[in-house]
Amino acid sequence: MITVEMDMDETAITILDNTGELEDVQALLYDDYCHIRQWNEKTNMFEVITMTPTMYFKLMQAWRLPQGSYVLDKKT
Repeated sequence: MITVEMDMDETAITILDNTGELEDVQALLYDDYCHIRQWNEKTNMFEVITMTPTMYFKLMQAWRLPQGSYVLDKKT
């Protein structure tokens, strides 16, 4: 299951692990940065990856590509 919530300056996408084995993953999207985070029970903190919107776009595009090296732009 996923949820998509939109606020004034944030879009929050939450991916829930239906098995309960892993913590949920959130993508927090802003105009200037995108954060992907997951709660870590051992450290009691979120593990966070921060990227630009362009990097996030390229990550999403990569799921549809076969093995190789690519130069992507937002028109792709």
